[in-house]
Amino acid sequence: MLENIRAYLKQNWVLWLLSMLFVGWALAFIYHSSYVATDGRRYFNLFDDAMISMRYAWNFSRGNGLVWNAGQRVEGYTNLLMTLVMSIATLFLEKRYAVLAVQLTGIFFMLGTAFISLKIFETLKVSQLEHLPSDQKTFRAFPRHLLFVVILLYYPLNFWSLMGMETGMLSFLLSAGVLCSLLYIKNLETKYLWLMSVCFGLAFLTRNDSLLFAVLAFLYLTPTFKLGTKHFHLFLLAGGLFSLFVIGQTVFRYTYYGEIVPNTYTLKLVGMALDERFRNGWGFIQPFLRETGFVIVIAAGGVLFRISKLKVYLFGLFLISVIYQIYVGGDAWNYWRVMAPTMPFLFIIFVLVCSEGLDRIPAVTGLAGNILLVALSFTGLAMTNSRFMREFLLLDLPYQNNYAQAHVEAAIAINELTDENATIGVFWAGTLPYYADRVAIDFLGKSDKYIAGLSPDISGQSAGFGMNSMPGHNKYDLAYSIQTLLPTYVEEFDWGTQKLSRWAEDYYVRVKYNDAKLYLLKGSPYVNWDKVKVILEW
Repeated sequence: MLENIRAYLKQNWVLWLLSMLFVGWALAFIYHSSYVATDGRRYFNLFDDAMISMRYAWNFSRGNGLVWNAGQRVEGYTNLLMTLVMSIATLFLEKRYAVLAVQLTGIFFMLGTAFISLKIFETLKVSQLEHLPSDQKTFRAFPRHLLFVVILLYYPLNFWSLMGMETGMLSFLLSAGVLCSLLYIKNLETKYLWLMSVCFGLAFLTRNDSLLFAVLAFLYLTPTFKLGTKHFHLFLLAGGLFSLFVIGQTVFRYTYYGEIVPNTYTLKLVGMALDERFRNGWGFIQPFLRETGFVIVIAAGGVLFRISKLKVYLFGLFLISVIYQIYVGGDAWNYWRVMAPTMPFLFIIFVLVCSEGLDRIPAVTGLAGNILLVALSFTGLAMTNSRFMREFLLLDLPYQNNYAQAHVEAAIAINELTDENATIGVFWAGTLPYYADRVAIDFLGKSDKYIAGLSPDISGQSAGFGMNSMPGHNKYDLAYSIQTLLPTYVEEFDWGTQKLSRWAEDYYVRVKYNDAKLYLLKGSPYVNWDKVKVILEW
């Protein structure tokens, strides 16, 4: 066995070298995103929404239930499997290092996705060569190595994976499920069918909307029906196995949270008219289409010029993510979170089409062909990454990381200035509530059923990125969240059309503690006012 391992490493030494280089960059990225706070300790931070899941995971691993606040059962996450993985880290590690452990899993998901994508690429390449005579079937290692690099260098997928969002896990599971579907079609071995069902089932637990990709995968297997009733029955059994994941989570959600759909579904979709969502979604997606247009056009051209079921399958997975992004009305961040997990499928087609196109030009062979292939691939990659280049080169902090550092300081100050009876009211419901051990009030409703059930603000005041109304950030009632509940700490008093700053001057005092500036409820018995040395003007 040792000899087999040595032979494998020798045969794939280029990929392992590239992997080590990627790991080095990823570790530098994680360190760059960390922060030494005023208490002298280094804090690691995920993206703010991922830190919401970390708070659920922390409470779960401490026996308080899968909740944001102990005793309040609201499903304010959309990534059950990722949250459960986070709970393993929070069970064994303190808060800062649990965050680091989650960031490190992002490296695994990125590398896993890249390696699985190579297998899919090889399967696609074989299918394209099947019609050729045996003396014309050539397999060049260079295109697959180049694909490996392109996937690992795609910044949005790296960003979400290394900043703790479920995007990396979803990309890994989708790639694994697709590969298993291809292997089943090719070999008709039932183990691949069961593995495909499990992969897509786990993907569903990662994000429920991945159900759309699973449907396409099962449709891809329907040609096996003509091989006999046995394969039809196996298809039904595989569908039943996948359905167990869907039914299981739905039953759990209803019995534990008392809802059929997660609170985030109500928050983002309920009350928003379909035509309004389409307008917002189309406005949001246009910059993505411009940035990715070069890759999309070449890949789509290759699909149409030399059409095959496998190419249509892979391109369809990417296309579903684009259509779905439009359908839900956009996103709060223009780092292409919804499309990123399917970008490896698009890159697979893109590199294959470029490689095959150059192979058809007699004058372009050998080194010249490889240089042109690199030029085409990196042109596409540069266009998709152009807006993120300074972050990729570690010249700028990762997106919104500066806010995370400010929230760490606020959490430290809150823990030192207030007792356990204090409450904190936040718009950013991740980093600060995770590091501050206090009951939290979510002004934007991810973990508040009342806010999630409100009508969305479509005035344009809670908008951005080509949208008139931003999903997940367009429902709020500050009169309820602040004036009625009176949190001990309030992050801010204005949002969208509601402005409470004038009112707050009579009820809250602005203080400075170390590097944090806080709004604290005047005269609150839960604040140690003796520690407050600096009062700031409004």
